[in-house]
Amino acid sequence: MIRRFTLTIAATLLTGMIASASLLAQTKPAAEGITIVIPLNAIGASRDASVKSMQAIAAVVRKQPGLIDDVLMEHKNPANKPSHIHVMRWRDMKGWEAVFINPEFQKILQAHAATVQVQDAAGVYTPVK
Repeated sequence: MIRRFTLTIAATLLTGMIASASLLAQTKPAAEGITIVIPLNAIGASRDASVKSMQAIAAVVRKQPGLIDDVLMEHKNPANKPSHIHVMRWRDMKGWEAVFINPEFQKILQAHAATVQVQDAAGVYTPVK
């Protein structure tokens, strides 16, 4: 019974990883830029309000120069943390850093602070060559 459960969990994780990688691979080659992964948690009164907040923040980020592509992903098990991740590919670190001095970004973060929480520091990744 435990072995079957473990195999089911492993298969689910692998399927999710393949689907996530497939989404990113369909956009542009990963041979350029940096990838930022931000672990997010839905907090506050409703999950729907948190998701709308995450989408509003992502919409502001999508307007920034230097962003290649991004995807907001939700954990399949709502009890697990982080509940969501925001994966972004940027041309370079300067583009990512510039987001934080953008007044529109600062304003949207403050407006949605009650419904979205960053779990840990963002992970910064580069392609393996």
